Amino acid sequence: MSSDVIDIATTFFAHWSANRFEDALFMLSNDVLYDNVPFPNIVGRDNVRKFNEDFGIGTAFKVDWKVTNIAAAGNVVLNERIDVFTHENGGQIVLPVMGTITVENGMITVWRDYFDPADFDRQLAVIKG
Repeated sequence: MSSDVIDIATTFFAHWSANRFEDALFMLSNDVLYDNVPFPNIVGRDNVRKFNEDFGIGTAFKVDWKVTNIAAAGNVVLNERIDVFTHENGGQIVLPVMGTITVENGMITVWRDYFDPADFDRQLAVIKG
């Protein structure tokens, strides 16, 4: 099972990096829990879509999520990444992330990311001038 869930997580991140936003979203269960620590939980695929659209993923921002380490225990995939958000004006946010993906019946049911929001906000402020 470990290789199967790692394949699912790897494909999920690859979709984001290839700007295949809808393909990535369809890997989420309808009632997915997106825990973007330290922000409030987001429940449901449609709410995850709205959150990312409101931020500008796929429009103002393109993403490249570079998985540096990945491992699985049962149906939980641990992933360490460097997330690069490139703004349409050329500015970038480069963010170390540690996360988990829980897979049940081939679908991602929990997506949890841990990162430094102050680092993110500082870099975003530079981009937005």
